[in-house]
Amino acid sequence: MARVCGLETLLKSYEPIAVALSGGTDSSVLLATARRHGIRAIGISVDTGLTPPGELAAARELSDCLGVPHVVIPLDMLDIPAVRENRPDRCYACKRAMMEAVVREAERRACRTVVDGTHADDRADSRPGMRALSELGIRSPFSECGMGKEDIEGLAGELGVSVRPPSACLATRILPGDTVTRECLALVAAAEALLAQEIPGTVRVRCTGDRRASIEADPAHRRRLEELLGAVKELGFSDVVVAPEGYREGGADSWKQ
Repeated sequence: MARVCGLETLLKSYEPIAVALSGGTDSSVLLATARRHGIRAIGISVDTGLTPPGELAAARELSDCLGVPHVVIPLDMLDIPAVRENRPDRCYACKRAMMEAVVREAERRACRTVVDGTHADDRADSRPGMRALSELGIRSPFSECGMGKEDIEGLAGELGVSVRPPSACLATRILPGDTVTRECLALVAAAEALLAQEIPGTVRVRCTGDRRASIEADPAHRRRLEELLGAVKELGFSDVVVAPEGYREGGADSWKQ
């Protein structure tokens, strides 16, 4: 409770605020908290072409439900060489470009502070984009209040915000160093959408080169996954296999052995 009270006080000290709204649980709870306490706020989302289907729609739906202004900024990340070429600094370059766009829009709309959903459990070593937040002066109220994932999910229940499964940029599904193409992104998005209808929990479809793919999910569902391999392959992959070790957390770091 003390942490939540601290969050309200902190947000009030930052208003009017612009919430970098991804559509995920963390930023959604942040916006809903601001709305509950009458804090002047807007939501700003960036349509990068790299987010899984449903994220942007969730951001729009939440903003409409809360009665909060919502701005969507289109930004083609494949115009950025570090992103398109899938370099080691891809995450930083992507986050920097995305948050620069959010900051510009926030300034245009007279918001004093941009805030995001980074929390106390997020580690800078596994999230290279966090450096961009610091460089641009973006505040992370959950982290500043010492609130982690469990705290946020508890607050989500109080606010009536859906707790969505973990999501990650679609570029993390492509082997580091391989070019990120719209075709591959579309294949991954279509495959994961298909599998999400049949397989509970987190599912990742990783491109391993030459239009081959590896599916990661809870090994308990391996039999059903194998039954769906043909349907996934028909989307346009040359070969599809089920990863025996199951889902690996860590975004881009999940490629590391």
